[in-house]
Amino acid sequence: MVYRSLDSDFRRESVNHIEKEWARGEVSTNSIEGFWSLFKRGIHGSWHHISPKHLQRYLDEFAYRFNNRRAADLFGQTVVRMANTIPLPYKELISE
Repeated sequence: MVYRSLDSDFRRESVNHIEKEWARGEVSTNSIEGFWSLFKRGIHGSWHHISPKHLQRYLDEFAYRFNNRRAADLFGQTVVRMANTIPLPYKELISE
């Protein structure tokens, strides 16, 4: 399993779906399933298709949205963050 290779700083546990275990206390797959659900709806609903070249950028955007989904002013936080970030030049964006 890929998660075993993560640094020891990450807390990781698993559930055993083969044994019909879906949750154990706070351990469940609900968060990751919710993330992928939002990501897939974003792709199908907004962009319809993404290129493998920019996949990491899309994943980063959705990770930011998901991790801040309970923020009272997510739009305002995002605008401030964008204003304080160096823009990605178009030439770099489209380069191979």
